[in-house]
Amino acid sequence: MNTLKNTLLIYCLLLITNGLVAQVKFKLVLLEDGKTYQVSLIPEVTFTNPLNLTSTGQVTLKAPSKGVAVDQIFNLQEGVIWERNSLTESPAESPDFDYISFGLVTQGTKNLKYEKGVEVPLFAFTNLLECQGTITLIDNWTDAFAPPNSKNVNVGNQLTILGAQGDAYIGNVLENSVPCGGNLTALEHIELNKINLTLFPNPSVDYLTTSFDWGRKGETAKLTILSRNGQVVIEQDLAIQKGNNTAVVDVQKLVQGNYFLEVTGSDWKITSEQFVKLMH
Repeated sequence: MNTLKNTLLIYCLLLITNGLVAQVKFKLVLLEDGKTYQVSLIPEVTFTNPLNLTSTGQVTLKAPSKGVAVDQIFNLQEGVIWERNSLTESPAESPDFDYISFGLVTQGTKNLKYEKGVEVPLFAFTNLLECQGTITLIDNWTDAFAPPNSKNVNVGNQLTILGAQGDAYIGNVLENSVPCGGNLTALEHIELNKINLTLFPNPSVDYLTTSFDWGRKGETAKLTILSRNGQVVIEQDLAIQKGNNTAVVDVQKLVQGNYFLEVTGSDWKITSEQFVKLMH
């Protein structure tokens, strides 16, 4: 009996000790291809089985407003799945920025390995939009939009590990901001007020018409409709001519929601403000 009590006591002390020193930081980098962003964790302590059991996790990025639309997410640890779970655009506390949160789907996993000082890549993604400025990991303690906030949104970084007896996240690595440009940095972004771009009707039910003025030579461009998370839902060719251009897009099959319209040429791109698709 005494042996059992001593074993339980040692185990409890181990949990408490690990909880007191538990330190895991998040890291954001832009990979060498210039279009893929990667989020990793760096543990400052080692958790072995069963103390590496990870229950929940969240990563929140802060990006220039309307500058990021998450493309396909690449999960980088076998059996560990992350997905984008929320987007908050231009909140009152921080109107120049959007907040994008990713959540750990495979809760209660032992597939994450925590070895002191060894970086663990978690997931990566590409950005479909052009963006100026930087993307950063949110600072849980100093960000203006940190909870409680006007949107009642639970933004922030978090990682719950058994060995930590709760949240092991303590902050971000020192250099956690990266250029915000995605895979279209070589394209010139045409300002909307210079071409008088309009979308109508907005909201739209059956058809969306876009009109804009063009002062350059004509060419064949690509018109696309993107969902809020950057997925291409409609794509068609568009013949651009010097002068006024008008295009009609059939949006009847789109589900209700918010979308972007983009026109991409040989070395330029136009991105509209959001428009709303309504159902009959």
